[in-house]
Amino acid sequence: MQTDQVDSFYGPERRAHSSVPGSAIQYEQAWRLRRAEDRLYRRELEFKTLVENSPDVISRIDTGLRHLYVNPAAERSFGIDAPSFIGKTICEAGLPKEMDEAWKTAAQQAFAKRCEQQFSYKVEVGGEDRSFTTRLIPERDRSGNVLSLLAVTYDTTARTRMEKERDDLLLRERAARIQAETAARARDEFLAIVSHELRAPLNGIQSWTHVLDNYTADVTPLGKRAIEGIKTGVAQQVRLIEDLLDATGMMSGKLRLTRRPMAALPAIQAAVESVKPMADEKSLALDCDYRISREQIEGDPDRIQQIVWNLLTNAVKFTAEGGRIMLTASREDSCLRIDVRDTGIGIAPAFMPRLFDRFSQQDSSSTRHASGLGLGLFVVRHLVELHGGSISVESKGKGHGSQFTVLIPLRAGGSRRQAAHCHDACSLPSLQGLDILLIDDDAEARESLGALMSSQGARVTTAASGADAIACLDGSARALPHLVICDIAMPGEDGYAVLRRLRNWRDTSGDRPLRHTPALALTAFSQREDRLRALSAGFQMHAAKPVAADELAIMIMNMTRRDL
Repeated sequence: MQTDQVDSFYGPERRAHSSVPGSAIQYEQAWRLRRAEDRLYRRELEFKTLVENSPDVISRIDTGLRHLYVNPAAERSFGIDAPSFIGKTICEAGLPKEMDEAWKTAAQQAFAKRCEQQFSYKVEVGGEDRSFTTRLIPERDRSGNVLSLLAVTYDTTARTRMEKERDDLLLRERAARIQAETAARARDEFLAIVSHELRAPLNGIQSWTHVLDNYTADVTPLGKRAIEGIKTGVAQQVRLIEDLLDATGMMSGKLRLTRRPMAALPAIQAAVESVKPMADEKSLALDCDYRISREQIEGDPDRIQQIVWNLLTNAVKFTAEGGRIMLTASREDSCLRIDVRDTGIGIAPAFMPRLFDRFSQQDSSSTRHASGLGLGLFVVRHLVELHGGSISVESKGKGHGSQFTVLIPLRAGGSRRQAAHCHDACSLPSLQGLDILLIDDDAEARESLGALMSSQGARVTTAASGADAIACLDGSARALPHLVICDIAMPGEDGYAVLRRLRNWRDTSGDRPLRHTPALALTAFSQREDRLRALSAGFQMHAAKPVAADELAIMIMNMTRRDL
């Protein structure tokens, strides 16, 4: 049991005549004072222990900016022991002038404004640049006067380095992104130019081939075979260019579909018809089982045809002569199912996981039997996925053939309209009575297309540039053109500028008779962006070179509103 300590005081109790009858004892308790002293001592001890062992430099400076106290952390941070700071300023303690100026400026503001100041600086310690941040906290008396400043200094070297590394990483990342974007643009521009340069001559080859095939008398069987071989080569070259451009668009995420309600069967049949000559050349049996009629999907007809064409040509490529290819189109629940089976070489199990990768080929040696870039199945998978579908493959291994299965969702609630009748590609529509202005800087393209359309009855005026076209219009007594066919990539003035000149051309009466004349952009730039730009520039239609004779004739008839 704790008892209070008591201090006793004895003093006489005096009365009249200075008599002392006795003594009075007064007691005063001193325990409260002693307890307060104990608490103060403990707090001072705790504070001292905390400050002395703090990793941060803690100091107190007076109004003359001299140190009254510095804890031991100063030696770890600045390489100077704590006693050497007492009574000295930063400069007098031997620290750099830059640090002294920073402290002096901040301390003067703290005394003047009577509020906390914070500042950062760098100091070379032991040959190493180190970063610090200091807080100067005013210490006031009861009247509010600032008597001293409590300084707390943090070593921020590690954090500063991390921030610098982060900033450097961001700069490198930004530079890498800009470099990648620049490389992607350069790649796209390069491929567009390559596509243009490859397609342009193919347009002349295809047009002249059609002229030879249909308008040259007494062609020998060997000549007919040569013409068919040229046609096949042109078609394969065009498909290879399109696969290369499509793969690039898929890798960059720029490939888009023009989806609309469409009957699936006509697109599948069109792909089959285009592959039959290749199958016949290898004596392959191409059997088709159509279990659908008017089923519709939300799709892009050209891309659906491309999917089936790629699967069939892949089967033709890897099936030996005398083999068999089976195509089945059916309905499975709410999906369109397309199966392509073959009796070809099959697929090795080890290669199956890489089958749909770009530039992936089961046999990539110089002695391989099949040609190609390994893009067909890569393109097929992405096109199927863009239609919301899936593709799978089965094969029991080499020598046992393979089966590809494509599933594409059917259009929910869509009307089942009969597929439009397709004209026989061999009987071209007549262009009799049509006046056509053809503008192309390539002489071969002008001559071959001009001969092709003239053979179908059209009156064709050719020009190598916009200036030539205007000169033909100014000096010609012939009727104005019913249709303008214009190339896009031309030196000096592209097709967009040429079309604007034609729209603004005035005849002798001052009218602008061509401002509503239909215009067809016939160009080797075939991407979706090229088509959109052409339509936005005022062209009514966009066609990619090389264009088939029957397709060109049908487009011309549609644009001039003539019955086919």
